[in-house]
Amino acid sequence: MAGAFLVFVILLHAFIKDNTTPKTHIGSWITIVVATAIWPIVLPSIVRKKLSQVFLKTDSLTEKELQLEREIN
Repeated sequence: MAGAFLVFVILLHAFIKDNTTPKTHIGSWITIVVATAIWPIVLPSIVRKKLSQVFLKTDSLTEKELQLEREIN
C-alpha cells in the first residue's frame, strides 16, 4: 500500500508541475489512477529513470570539470 501511495504522490507532483496539460484533462487523471494501480511495475521504472538522470548529471559535471581543468592547464 505504501508503494501505491508513493507512486501516486510522485505522479501527482509531476502532473501539478506540468504546465502543458490542463488539470481538467480526464485522460491525465486516468493515467495517474492506472499507474497507481499497477505500482509494482511503475515504481521500479520511476526509480530507474531518476537514477539515470542523477548519473547523467554527475557525468556532465565531471565533463565540465575536466574541460575546465584542460583550459586551466
